Amino acid sequence: MRKIYFSGLFIIIALFSFSQITITRSDTYDLGTEYPRIYFGFEQEGESYHVDTVITDPIVFDDLDSLDFSYVEIDTLIYQDPSETDTESYYEDATCAYQTREGYVMYLQITDEERKLMGFQGVLPMTGDPMNLKFTDTLITNTFPFVYEEQHQDIGSAFENQHISVFESIIPSEYYGTMTSLYDTVRFLMNLEIKVQYDQYGEMQCVGDSNLNGTFSYLRENNKLINIFDIQLRSKFSGTYTSLSDIPGIGDQLPMDLPMVDTTCTYTYWTNGLETTIAEIELNSAYDSVYNVTFRYAFLSSVPENFILNCEVYPNPATDRIVFTVEDFENTTLEIYTIDGKLLFSEELNTQNYNLNISAYKSGPYIYRLLNESKFPVSGGRFVKQ
Repeated sequence: MRKIYFSGLFIIIALFSFSQITITRSDTYDLGTEYPRIYFGFEQEGESYHVDTVITDPIVFDDLDSLDFSYVEIDTLIYQDPSETDTESYYEDATCAYQTREGYVMYLQITDEERKLMGFQGVLPMTGDPMNLKFTDTLITNTFPFVYEEQHQDIGSAFENQHISVFESIIPSEYYGTMTSLYDTVRFLMNLEIKVQYDQYGEMQCVGDSNLNGTFSYLRENNKLINIFDIQLRSKFSGTYTSLSDIPGIGDQLPMDLPMVDTTCTYTYWTNGLETTIAEIELNSAYDSVYNVTFRYAFLSSVPENFILNCEVYPNPATDRIVFTVEDFENTTLEIYTIDGKLLFSEELNTQNYNLNISAYKSGPYIYRLLNESKFPVSGGRFVKQ
């Protein structure tokens, strides 16, 4: 009886500890850090898969070709100092910046307590001119630490004002004179609402042709971002702003509905051990369909087999030196990353048996990646420095 009692007690303690899973903070914003990412999605807009076919129970990320996911893009996320970008002092309080795959430059202020979105640069709708949206009410996207069952919600507002002449090329000439007599300013306004809850924990497996195979404890971030974008004109007489959609002669000619409302739902899987993300899954607002999947750390599943290079790595584990044997080494680049995705080494191979000095590396696992002349990853894996 006592044995059963203590066994039950240990199980309760274990479950309680696991339910309090905590990630103290994210290390994904170190300046100069590079994170390889591979995206999967669909070539045809609007196509999707039911979430149960992508997110299994238990969670196993295998070869996404089995779901006919299309390989979209391999990219590298680089966090940089805002001064290295064309900020023009718009975001002087930001501590780092990064570029999204859509081409936007995001400016963040990150402390030990929270991560704020200060603003971003992009392209103006309709005109194609540069846009710098600075948040008057900054959007807090995360608070630290991440704790299971924690919730976070915030609202931010950003805008940029430009002279009415920015629309001269797109407003019919017969209306332009009248418009400039009534309005003097164009406002590009964005309101963002974010709802975050850490609603699930468990284990995920990455299998297949991956640089990061294995089983990981995770904490899932359920993130819903509601984006409301509007284009408004300021009256010369009253000083009030009116949406373009409500202005006679213009509203019914617009190629889009204003304000534009877009809801993005994302599951982000934070690995408890690495304290960073390994997978992000974008869903529809009903949470029943998946549109794309993002893996970090050079996850290589679904890379076409004819692109894969054969590579032997020895000795593994290694102490001072390690050899990469690549038969077709011409125009191939070798990259070495830490296990949390920081780029340590990059060099084009000049021999079939490339001998690398790793004596200065710290003990532990490392990721290697081989890229072809088009900078497309064609092989990869892990080795251990003793």
